[in-house]
Amino acid sequence: MSNQAKNIIIWGAGKIGRGFIADLFFKAGYNLTFVDSNWELIKQLNSQKQYTIVNLPSLEEKEEVIIKDFQAFHISEKDQIFQKINERSILSLVVFPSAFEQIAKDIALIIEKRSMNKINRPLDILMSTNTFQPSEQFKKYLFKELSKAGREYFYQYIGLVDTLIIRMGIEPTPEMKEKDALTVLTNGYPELTLDRKSFKGEPPQFKSFVYTTNMSHEEKRKMYTYNTIHAVYAYLGEQKEYQYIIESIQDQAIQQMAVEALNESSRALQKEFGYSDEEMKEWNNRVLKNMANPMLKDKINRVGADPIRKLKKEDRLIGPALMCIRNGIMPYFLAKAVAAAFLFVSEEDQASRTIQEYLKNHSIKEAIREFCQLDREVELIQLISDHYQKLSETKNVNEDLSRIKVKKQLYEIGFEYEKEYRGCAQCLIAAFFKYVGKSNPSLFQSASGFSGGMAITGDGPCGGYSGGTMIMGSYVGRRLEKLDIDGDKETQYKAYEMAQKLHDKFIETYGSVICADIHKQIFGKSFCLKSKEVRKEFEEAGAHLDKCTTVVAMAASWVADILRDEGYL
Repeated sequence: MSNQAKNIIIWGAGKIGRGFIADLFFKAGYNLTFVDSNWELIKQLNSQKQYTIVNLPSLEEKEEVIIKDFQAFHISEKDQIFQKINERSILSLVVFPSAFEQIAKDIALIIEKRSMNKINRPLDILMSTNTFQPSEQFKKYLFKELSKAGREYFYQYIGLVDTLIIRMGIEPTPEMKEKDALTVLTNGYPELTLDRKSFKGEPPQFKSFVYTTNMSHEEKRKMYTYNTIHAVYAYLGEQKEYQYIIESIQDQAIQQMAVEALNESSRALQKEFGYSDEEMKEWNNRVLKNMANPMLKDKINRVGADPIRKLKKEDRLIGPALMCIRNGIMPYFLAKAVAAAFLFVSEEDQASRTIQEYLKNHSIKEAIREFCQLDREVELIQLISDHYQKLSETKNVNEDLSRIKVKKQLYEIGFEYEKEYRGCAQCLIAAFFKYVGKSNPSLFQSASGFSGGMAITGDGPCGGYSGGTMIMGSYVGRRLEKLDIDGDKETQYKAYEMAQKLHDKFIETYGSVICADIHKQIFGKSFCLKSKEVRKEFEEAGAHLDKCTTVVAMAASWVADILRDEGYL
């Protein structure tokens, strides 16, 4: 590798820039140049001329690295920065996405100058930031600033390379800071995953770099595991007024729920992207190990900060929850974490205050639609809302895990049957037959005409509602042999009471029990399925991908709750 390739600019000298990117490249023999907007930090770096990285992968492992022989520039020192970038083939952007727009202006000027000066060699920019597809986000800002010639130069010589940042930078202990004020404490995660196909120059080849050609899958796996469980710890821990993530990890109830949320997300990733059981087990073991180091006292307020960003549709909580729903998995614990995020309050964090102000004048469902960017995903909205109401009333994060297991199993069977066999009422009934291990063929057959709002007309009740009512009636229902004795009124009214509970869940979630009305909620329009043409349109709209399948799944979970409350499951 040429001398030119042994230099790197690290734009962003925070914990990850100094504690991860610098660590990897310094160990590989690169000369480091830092750029940052913090004058005091730049002065301190230039004054000290070295700093310490403390890597703590576990209680038993500790590594101290002294980083030295670097240069550091403030972003206002543009001539020096431009000269340094001209001498280098790799630049790492280690900044928050909120800084992309401003930094894109500086990078655009650099690209324009390189183009005018005919510096016809590659410059690869590593997007070392913790968000989805940062290269696409940054490119949009960059192209607003570039001329036609600059864009042509970009396509030929500039690589925007997405990376996965898994190493965590933690606030060092007072003792560490006393010894070296610039100390960076990390979890010591050893690898950086990079998008191989985005490089314009020769990719660096050293031990800590892992290359992938399917970066979008890897980004989601990282975001929906590492970032997800971190957020769960933060938001549930804040409900117990903990200060540090490690307190949440050491709380048995929170740890159980965090692992359950991780499992929900992991199963969805497997179904979506084809990861094997063994791959995900090994990956998740690394996730849990990286989180569980008691020496890494990461603050809950830091991890939970900026909930507006973290509640977005593709981010660490809503993203995996929607992936679960697409794949027939009930995102129960993910939804609980989302609810807790809406209750997260930090005086230091403007985003959390913005959410709380919004909630003063809006319902939780309105807030979910606003901040999570949800609309037709009414089942997820309802799940989050249910959790929010419970947490608001009690702040008790504990759950009856055996109860949740039953409702989740029936959710999945209901989804699977509706997807495979169609016929919502019968599929819900069959789901219960499978769960309890015995069937009633006459009951199943009697529900034949109940699908699609009765006889596929759409103007009758949803089959999930009617099938659920039939299943409950098979446990508690008016008996023929008692009709001419006392009318079996007590049992009859018990069946009414249970059916009303199911009715109320449909009203809360869909605003109706009528098939056509539910269609309007989940599709935006209703379907009368009597013609082949409409049935084709219905299927193309996702009816048996994640629409009606999810209605049946939710109905099955509600019936499970009602029957369990009555002692039948």
